[in-house]
Amino acid sequence: MPNPTTTWNLMIQASVGNGHFLESLQLYSSMLRSNVHGDNFTFPFIAKACGKLGSILDGMKIHAHTILLGFQSHAFVQTSLMDMYSKCSCFVDSRKVFDEMPDRSLVSWNSMIHAYSIQSDMAKALELFNEMRSLGIKPNASTLVSIVSSGCNDLMSALKHGASVQSYGIKVGFHSDLRFLNAVMSVYARLGSINDARVLFHSIEKRSIVTWTVMMGGYVKAGDFNEVFNLFRTMLREGAELDSVALLGVISACVMLGRLFAVCMVYSLLIKCGFDRVQTVTASLVNAYAKCNDTTSARRIFDSVPEKDISLWTSMISGYVHVGCTIKALALSENLLATSIKPSKATIATMLSACNDFGSLSLGEKVEEYAKASNLILDLQLCTSLIQMFCKCGSIERAKEIFERVPGKDLTLWSTMINGYACHGMGEEALALFNEMQRENNNNIKPDAIVFTDVLLACSHCGMIDEGLKCFYSMKRDYGIEPTAEHYCCIVDLLGRAGEIDAAMRVVHEVPFEAQKQVLYCLLSVFRDHHENKLAELVSKELLDFKCRSGEDCVLMANVCASLGKWKEASELRRLVDKRGLFKKPGCSRIEARDYL
Repeated sequence: MPNPTTTWNLMIQASVGNGHFLESLQLYSSMLRSNVHGDNFTFPFIAKACGKLGSILDGMKIHAHTILLGFQSHAFVQTSLMDMYSKCSCFVDSRKVFDEMPDRSLVSWNSMIHAYSIQSDMAKALELFNEMRSLGIKPNASTLVSIVSSGCNDLMSALKHGASVQSYGIKVGFHSDLRFLNAVMSVYARLGSINDARVLFHSIEKRSIVTWTVMMGGYVKAGDFNEVFNLFRTMLREGAELDSVALLGVISACVMLGRLFAVCMVYSLLIKCGFDRVQTVTASLVNAYAKCNDTTSARRIFDSVPEKDISLWTSMISGYVHVGCTIKALALSENLLATSIKPSKATIATMLSACNDFGSLSLGEKVEEYAKASNLILDLQLCTSLIQMFCKCGSIERAKEIFERVPGKDLTLWSTMINGYACHGMGEEALALFNEMQRENNNNIKPDAIVFTDVLLACSHCGMIDEGLKCFYSMKRDYGIEPTAEHYCCIVDLLGRAGEIDAAMRVVHEVPFEAQKQVLYCLLSVFRDHHENKLAELVSKELLDFKCRSGEDCVLMANVCASLGKWKEASELRRLVDKRGLFKKPGCSRIEARDYL
């Protein structure tokens, strides 16, 4: 008669091997209810399931069971517990298990070093590595892969670290170990040392698909997209086996270069190689077509996939938002919410972006309700998007409600709410919130240039001259922030709205040369509004020496020239708009009176 423990172990092993980790824990519970206890074969598999699920409570129960059944000194069981704790981000507990082990195998040392690598704690990884060597334990390729992968905040130190580990690996005989060489090359590529990565790549005779994709990823990170295509062509010529990671790299290059023809070629290759139904690749392809402004092809691919995952939905909605097809983005968002698929944080942020563009408060409220149901309502990034959406849709009170209930506010959240008040002409509220933010010293929140722009904008809209000037001069004096053209424009506009023409002109004299053109356009607008024709004429002559950079600039100049009776110059500027293909976005307003679908 077979041992009951062995029977349960085989079922648990099969379940873990198939990736059914929750089912594995359920099997273990059934095993205990049958009065059958685990052994040194059971616990490593159950610990692996807990680590994959990130279930630290179940993992701690398993740890307790190993102690109760006398497996606390079994190296294989203890190593699996270390790995479980590190996968659950409980690194202190992982190290405690390691320190209590009476006999440590090479696998145990590697597991602990790998845990420090996950934390990017290079110092502790090296400390453990040196301790291991002092005990006469010889490292293997896995050890060095973990060591070289441990990060460092200082770029130069990280590069030196990678080079020294590479030298040590060659010295101890790993010069032909492909896994080790790929890891070193990955570090060089990740840190932007593309030349070192390239030299190592060409030194490898027998390359795996990982070798090719690591090098390709390095070129993508470096922004050398032409080299991505060259490497891909070489890869195809040498008959290297393609995988989805390599294709994702090529698709990324197509997106960055905006090459629609290249995207079409890659799509043909995907179909030929059978990757056209891999969801990650398909989502990336949909994104590529949309970024190349071909949403028709993107939608055709999207519709061709029978079972869509959330990444595919997100890519298609994001694609519509990118090209300005807001109505289609909203319609697709409605379709998604009607399915059983759960939107991710990225999806919700994209949907809220579409609501912002269209001013759809009704869909925005649905998205908020979904965020509440998914326990995402306190997520900082999502709350920032919700506040921005409600402000854009005119519901400033709803935005305020969300803002006030968020704990641990970051600078972006404060800035978004201040901007919302500014755009609604609520200068006093914006300034009060700004002052409240400055008092939040516990979180070390310091205003940046963007926040000051929002505050100055609020002061300008509400005619708060003294407060605006106080903020402007405090920006550099108290926070060391150099004013940009946007800040000077806000001050000129603030003074101009209050009729302080002389003061506005004095501010312009303080502006650095590189920002003068933009500020002069603001000053010209002030002169036009106050019918200061002589001053407007002087500024116009100065601005005519510059090339108009946008349709708005040309139209403003043309209107000023026309008001001065300079019809010839006005006509030439109007023709310049058409000649250069410049575009002035027309003003518009929208009322959500019925279903946009």
